Amino acid sequence: MTAFIKWIMVLVNITAALALGLVKIGSLISPEKLLLPAYASLFLLPLILINVFFIVFWIFCRKWHLLISLIAIIIFYGTVKSAFPVNFAKPDIDTASTKIKVLSYNTMNTGMMKKYKKEDPNLVIKYILDTDADIVCLQECAISENSYQFNYDDFERIFKIYPYKHVSFQLNKWSMGIGLVTLSKYPIIEKRNAGYKSIFNLTIYTDVVVGEDTLRIVNNHLESNRVTAQDMQMTSKLKDGFDTDELGSVTKYLSQKLSVAYRVRAQQADVVAKLIKESPYKVISCGDYNDVPSSYAYTKVLGNLKDSFKETGNGLGWTFEHSLYRFRIDYIMYDKAFESANYKRGNLKASDHYPIQTDLYLLKNR
Repeated sequence: MTAFIKWIMVLVNITAALALGLVKIGSLISPEKLLLPAYASLFLLPLILINVFFIVFWIFCRKWHLLISLIAIIIFYGTVKSAFPVNFAKPDIDTASTKIKVLSYNTMNTGMMKKYKKEDPNLVIKYILDTDADIVCLQECAISENSYQFNYDDFERIFKIYPYKHVSFQLNKWSMGIGLVTLSKYPIIEKRNAGYKSIFNLTIYTDVVVGEDTLRIVNNHLESNRVTAQDMQMTSKLKDGFDTDELGSVTKYLSQKLSVAYRVRAQQADVVAKLIKESPYKVISCGDYNDVPSSYAYTKVLGNLKDSFKETGNGLGWTFEHSLYRFRIDYIMYDKAFESANYKRGNLKASDHYPIQTDLYLLKNR
């Protein structure tokens, strides 16, 4: 390796290491104050891979420069683990503790409001029923007013195994309601909306009684990124015929959309974080946050909570998949009163999101 190539590689390596720092900054500073680092969060996984590559590369070259990326990964380990956790050891849990199975699922309009029939089931509804979770948090749950679609009578009849329900629709038009639904096998004593402004998105919280404890279940659908199916087609066409001018225009167009969503979502995350912090009860926070694990929205809502996938999952675990887009944007979080086990991402492709579930054990004396 010539000296020139070596120093080019060192420069690229330093840039990749510093970029991890930019991601960290974006997770801590609201996009309302500083927008650029928010975009960096989207590139966390490639940055991790690049830094790992340099560690291996410098080891092969027998150079001390491996410390550049190694130190960066150690410093920003928490951010790295949120994107790519590795958990080989099973959690040591007292099985005598109360187990609460939690399911969170963005249902894409309840499987487009298809009727549920045993001979031809709505796959979204079937998955929910088969999971038999104790608490179910649904986002983009739609119920029709039409008899030929999944309607209110169907909802009450099919989900009768959940005697306690919290339904809050943000939109009521086109002969349907669409919003959030929390289903519970435990008694509900309080139902509220978080109270931030949005045309389509919302957060609700539901206080349920489990034995001698009261839990606050926060069900979130934070601001969408405003990226439509047509927008996704624009990026898909780039892989068929790459053009630098077209890439520039598409990037500018999408960044303008994302910048609005980032700022709005940051405001919503602040509201939810305050709600969680001020909760008089033990908290479980679920839902579609519409942002990646290295983002400000994720970090703000997480606060002192734990991320069930980060604590007990492995790999990428993306929960949203559409064309080239694959991200982990759905979460189940919990406070120190719980321990998590058996995290699972379902493989059902009846929505653009995958369902996620985990067993939460309510610890004694916490």
